[in-house]
Amino acid sequence: MIPFFRNGREGANEMTEKKALAVFDFDGTMIRGDSVLLYMLMARRLHAMSNREFLRLLAAAVPWLMKRKTDAALKTRAFRFYFALPVDRRTALDRVFVEKTLLPRVRPAAKRQLAKEKEAGKMTLLLSASTENYMRFVAEALGFDGLICTEFEGDAVVHNCKGEEKPRRLKAWLSENQIDADFAASSAYGDSGSDLPILRLCGKGYAVNPKRKLRKAAPDLPRLAWAESD
Repeated sequence: MIPFFRNGREGANEMTEKKALAVFDFDGTMIRGDSVLLYMLMARRLHAMSNREFLRLLAAAVPWLMKRKTDAALKTRAFRFYFALPVDRRTALDRVFVEKTLLPRVRPAAKRQLAKEKEAGKMTLLLSASTENYMRFVAEALGFDGLICTEFEGDAVVHNCKGEEKPRRLKAWLSENQIDADFAASSAYGDSGSDLPILRLCGKGYAVNPKRKLRKAAPDLPRLAWAESD
């Protein structure tokens, strides 16, 4: 069993032969919806975020919708309340969010495909634009071999793991952990146009419930329809 590496920082594993990967996006692929938004809604409901702060966040989202603010800037603004909380409160929120909100939303077909890839001997990686504070618990709960996601540096978002950043971060992670990947034998699963770079990098890229941008940009990719329940 390959040890679990959180963002490639918890050790290295020397390998002499190439390893096939199975790379999964999370939001929109393994679950329906955006987990960061779901996190903010949960924080408001549990009074970790005030109504005033929530309204301010909604206002901050307007320039993002107009393409005048980056994803990283909006995420940094969204988690401002989070870093004002005591560390133990943050961890409790993260765990509750994963256990009560995210894990029940994971599509059954996603779980089956993950199990199938593990049985085939592939290294399973969760590659997500969502943030490390809660994605670490998702990756551990679902049994992924590794996690690569959006990181925090202090109270700011850095390395927003989206689009072209995904293959760059994946290759850096593999290098840090001394893993030689066989990309031709690897598979990847994603739902949006921002997942296309990683879907193209792997020999078998699958469009899962693809959004319009991905359907238009890559009509050749095989499509998978993963339902919310069996």
